[in-house]
Amino acid sequence: MALLSGLDDAGLALRLRGRPGKRTALPLPADGSPVDVRTLWSGAATTRERAYCAFLGDLSAAAKAGQLTLDFPPFVAPVLEEPGAWNLTGDAAFAEEYPDAWDTLSEASPNYALKRFERRLYLSHLGSWLETLPSSADVLDVGGGIGRFSQEWLRRGYRTSLAEPNGAALALALGHLARQGGAFSLWQLAAETLSPFVDERFHMVSAMEVLCYLSKPERGFAEAARVLRRGGLFIASVESPVGSLEPGVKHSLEAIATAQTVTEKALEGDLWVRYFTPDRLRSACESAGLAVDAIIGTHYLTDGPLHHAVDVDRLGDADYEDGLIGVEHVLAGSARWASAARAWLVVARKR
Repeated sequence: MALLSGLDDAGLALRLRGRPGKRTALPLPADGSPVDVRTLWSGAATTRERAYCAFLGDLSAAAKAGQLTLDFPPFVAPVLEEPGAWNLTGDAAFAEEYPDAWDTLSEASPNYALKRFERRLYLSHLGSWLETLPSSADVLDVGGGIGRFSQEWLRRGYRTSLAEPNGAALALALGHLARQGGAFSLWQLAAETLSPFVDERFHMVSAMEVLCYLSKPERGFAEAARVLRRGGLFIASVESPVGSLEPGVKHSLEAIATAQTVTEKALEGDLWVRYFTPDRLRSACESAGLAVDAIIGTHYLTDGPLHHAVDVDRLGDADYEDGLIGVEHVLAGSARWASAARAWLVVARKR
């Protein structure tokens, strides 16, 4: 059976395999061989159709429950180099132990309100740049995980491709994006190798909270620039050295200043991160052929050094969140606090 790939006029391509010992209502081969999902649907197999999206959502739920396996193009799991591969290992271990906390787009997740607010915080800095995109822009969400930003790009009407090396995250993303609806595709790809995509394909590439976790971040910047159209928009966020501070503890300005000299953190088999200063981030962009419009400090509150000033139980209250975002913007422009950002958000254009 020919397997379709990529985002075309029909929308999404993926394939499905039954799991040994698991029964489903779908007509799946007994030997576990893969089936093109669109052959199981009698109607219009496009992610613009609500009924088909509901079907995809059911498949996502079944995959989450361990009843079947979903495979995503190019149908070969990427091989990540160490130490960056440790993040995937650590993420999988966390997902197995704390599945609800991991699925932050589910309202049942204890992290739902926090991650939704932090997405809103990023977007509060990006409005004027996003307004420059065509209404049906082609965008690529690199390292998009379970779809936190792809969900937003779909909401804005963009044709969205999500690239993520973690197949389990893609299975969850399928459900979240299907509920949103729109033109989307899912790809099991690492940020360092986006080879299925031709040069200069996308109006925008987003890489939120991903490039700092690569073994070789420069490869991720270069690939993002390669697939971006000339004049296209690149947005990314990376961890600052403030991320090296012990979480959940109130830190002094002196401790924050001392942390600025830390360049990386390594926990074998669990975590690898390379910390960026604004200068390092600008250099990484320019080396990839990206002209920087702005580098913005963010995440001083919630997960940042002033986390103790936030009442997390009030996240979800629009007025309270408005106030937090206002404080964030003040801190980003403050001579005293600007360098204490937990993350740096960069906006750039391809030359």
